[in-house]
Amino acid sequence: MVKNIKKLIQRLSDKDPSVRRRAAEDLSEGDERAIFPLIKALSDENAGVQDASMRSLIAIGGEVAGYMVLPLLRENSYLRNTALIILTALGEIVIPLLYPLLEDKDDDMRKFAIDLMGDIKKGVEPSKIVPLIKDPNANVRAAAAKSLGLLGYREAIPELIEALKDEEWVCFSALDALGELKAEEAVRDIASLLSVSSEAAVCFAAIETLGKLGSDKAVDALIAYLPKASVDEGSAVIKSLIQIGITPEMADLSGHLIKVLKEGDWEEKEIALKGIASLNCKEAVPLIVDIAGSLDPSLPESEERIALLRDSISSMDSEEEMLKLLESPGIKYRGKSFAIEILGATRSKKAVSKLVDYLNDMRRDLRRASAEALGEIAEPESTEHLLEVSIKDVDAHVRRSAIEALGNIQAEDAFKPLMDLLEVEKYYDVIERIVEALIKIDAESFLSDISKYRDNVRDVIAKTVFDVDMLLTLADDLNKRVKIAAIYGLGRVGTDRAVSRLIWFLGDSDPDIRKAAVVGLGEARYCSPELFNALHDDDPWVRFYTIKAVAFSCDREKAIEMISTMLNDEFIPVVMSAIDAIKEIGGSAAYEALAVHEEHPNPDVRDKIKEALSSL
Repeated sequence: MVKNIKKLIQRLSDKDPSVRRRAAEDLSEGDERAIFPLIKALSDENAGVQDASMRSLIAIGGEVAGYMVLPLLRENSYLRNTALIILTALGEIVIPLLYPLLEDKDDDMRKFAIDLMGDIKKGVEPSKIVPLIKDPNANVRAAAAKSLGLLGYREAIPELIEALKDEEWVCFSALDALGELKAEEAVRDIASLLSVSSEAAVCFAAIETLGKLGSDKAVDALIAYLPKASVDEGSAVIKSLIQIGITPEMADLSGHLIKVLKEGDWEEKEIALKGIASLNCKEAVPLIVDIAGSLDPSLPESEERIALLRDSISSMDSEEEMLKLLESPGIKYRGKSFAIEILGATRSKKAVSKLVDYLNDMRRDLRRASAEALGEIAEPESTEHLLEVSIKDVDAHVRRSAIEALGNIQAEDAFKPLMDLLEVEKYYDVIERIVEALIKIDAESFLSDISKYRDNVRDVIAKTVFDVDMLLTLADDLNKRVKIAAIYGLGRVGTDRAVSRLIWFLGDSDPDIRKAAVVGLGEARYCSPELFNALHDDDPWVRFYTIKAVAFSCDREKAIEMISTMLNDEFIPVVMSAIDAIKEIGGSAAYEALAVHEEHPNPDVRDKIKEALSSL
């Protein structure tokens, strides 16, 4: 309980608004004596004082606070809205105070009471609200309908159905409530609004509510209304039918779904796609592919939209339609690329001959997409054609995709040509794909004598293989780049033999080798005294990477204990790395470890610690 409550109340009249605001804040721990002064302070000219007073009244809480705030509902709009916030936050304790307001002569007071009950929910007797569905004031009737839905009071369904005949605003609220209550028994009455209502807004709301109910009983009414629906209403009908569940018997909806897909915005297209997929509507396939082809992949939203189109078409029996589209001159090349991708993902054997033809297309993207699709389909008959592309195509990206496809097919016929290609290929990323493909086709033959390969090939092998013996051999390679790649590989494997060799490398005279060993131990999740010793390595960059390895490998408590010793390191990047690592680990121990160094002599370090502490 706050002390000197009288002094704090006096400070609410201070000339300085900051003093008044602080007093209002401190009174949050006060008792009932502070309630009236805080209510007066809600009218302070300073917004900060007003906000602090509101929060303090909520913190004090209790029936007395609710009773004294209640009259503010009759004041100006600001005080009225503030009172609504406070009363809602006070919750169940104010409900008994609201019941008398249900009979108040002021229409607004009755509505406020109903709204508060709907928001608070707990402790409300909904039966007391039901009579107000017949209130003389339309706003009160609408509020009553809405709150009964929010309160989940199914006993009021007959009255809510009757309220559908009320004026538009009340009808909306009744529809909303019936939707909340999943009132399946109201389907017939809601559906009748589609035929008798002249208000488009009411029709739209009725359509949406029928969807929320999820009842099969609504299907016939929705389908019957579809021919006379506007574009927006048609989309709403489709959405509601999808919510209920589209079945193969609804095949007549195909035309409407295609129309929405063609003319609607993206939200409507998404709705239509769900229905099209449910009906296996093959007629929509060309349109879906055309839409995919019209999207610019560089735009942020396109990736998600293309994925949606891909998922929809992949869930359908669309193989024949997709094959036809590959021969259609009217489809954009992006659309064809999209179709090729799907044929590959669905492993369409019928597409192989057509995809082979596209390996010679002038457009790079189509050649590349075809090579990738043939790799997914993995039919040996495409091996010869992919080999030709791997060797002769002018574009390295296309060659890389063809080589990867050969690896996926695991065609033995490709081994010798790929070995020959390995000796002359210049691009590193293409060499990577050749090595991966050869390992897939015949790892034993390819890795039987690695000493004969060029340095860059051995480097790729070190980055690719998981065989410990092979990595141990490469870790002794005379080429430093290969050696380091193998050390990283030992961390990737993480076996006892691999870790033992990594620890041995911590004693190497070359700091780059020690750094690689530290990174490898971190990758292997090896938290050990040897790793802790590396925190004191003579080379600052070894210490830098050891911090990351410790954070990655050790449990929270041990990691913070060890890394915090580096906050006084003479090499500032090491200190910065330690701060980042401790901040990333988080928790109270991290805060305490950094707080000790708030007065670090380096100003940049002080700023970074301050920033880290503010986020912990």
